[in-house]
Amino acid sequence: MGGIILYVDDDESNLTVLQAACAHEFTVLTASSAAAAMEVLRQQEIAVLLVDQRMPGMSGVEFFEATREDFPDTVRLLITAYSDLTDAVNAINRGQVRGYIRKPWEPDELKATLRGAIEIHETRHRVHELEQRLLDVERVYALGVAAASLAHELRTPLQTLMTSLDLADLRIANLVAALQLELPQRSEQVAAGRNAADQIATARHAVGQMAEITSGLELSHRQREDETSADLRDVVKLSLRAVRAELAKRALIQIEIEPGPPVEGSPNKLGQVVMNLLINALQALPERPRGENLVMVRLRRASGCMRIEIEDNGTGIQRDVIDRIFDPFFTTKRRGGTGLGLAISKRIVEELHGRIGVESQPGRWTRFTVDLPFAGSASTSSPSS
Repeated sequence: MGGIILYVDDDESNLTVLQAACAHEFTVLTASSAAAAMEVLRQQEIAVLLVDQRMPGMSGVEFFEATREDFPDTVRLLITAYSDLTDAVNAINRGQVRGYIRKPWEPDELKATLRGAIEIHETRHRVHELEQRLLDVERVYALGVAAASLAHELRTPLQTLMTSLDLADLRIANLVAALQLELPQRSEQVAAGRNAADQIATARHAVGQMAEITSGLELSHRQREDETSADLRDVVKLSLRAVRAELAKRALIQIEIEPGPPVEGSPNKLGQVVMNLLINALQALPERPRGENLVMVRLRRASGCMRIEIEDNGTGIQRDVIDRIFDPFFTTKRRGGTGLGLAISKRIVEELHGRIGVESQPGRWTRFTVDLPFAGSASTSSPSS
């Protein structure tokens, strides 16, 4: 059976007996002290840590406490005599160990316990791999929507830039040619120069538009964890710009943004929350004429916080699942959803001492609300409704 078992006991005879009893079915490593066991843990992945409670210098429970943070996925089993049973039960209640094995142990019972522990470890490992893969899928999906929208947004100012530069180049070329011929029409030359300057100014404006649009990529790419506060107006505007083209193809957009003080959190994380909610609204819209779909984005000042509301008139959320909408891996989407976007958003908001909620009427509308405390106020107060 896969997975390595590390048995720790200061009694060499106990190590020998257990290894002989289990070696044909399990890969068993042994250590006669906590220090030796720690070295083994650092060198390779251990599925099950089997430790005797009574060891000199450090008890089994104390060893589990010392290794818990660095090796959280390792399943811990305590071997204990009947007289130490209270310690074993207390350790289990504190969540330090998975279970205990009483001395003297029976081979069949011991093997069954080890099999169960290895299965738990393998399940944890598969869950971690799945979580990472789904996080990658969620990130790629969000970036895909943003990238497509940004490409659409960039097309117009880029074309304006190219046209303006071509015209400026042509006018300047004509001006140079006229000067070379020393024509007397100085007023025409001045006008041509002014026209060239106007074209260059237009080109610069287009470049500025492009810079503003591409700055939206910061919400998904740039790490700005050093920033502890953010202006939600900028976050919402950049998030909207990132998905505006896709939303504009599917729905009418109504935006209401009020000024307010900065809030707790980095623009990067808050942008992820807004992007997730916008994409969620986009996915909730049914296939119907654009004029029948509506997405409303509101930012306003509430009591002690700034409130973001993102509402759509899409398919809504059924009452029997709305309480699970923020659970990891839960999704009502038939395709394209991993069930992590809203769970991630909830975690980010709660880490910032904020609150996220949802209301919905099935078949008619859904409204997500995010309350975020003003910068510097999170430690003393919480958002109120």
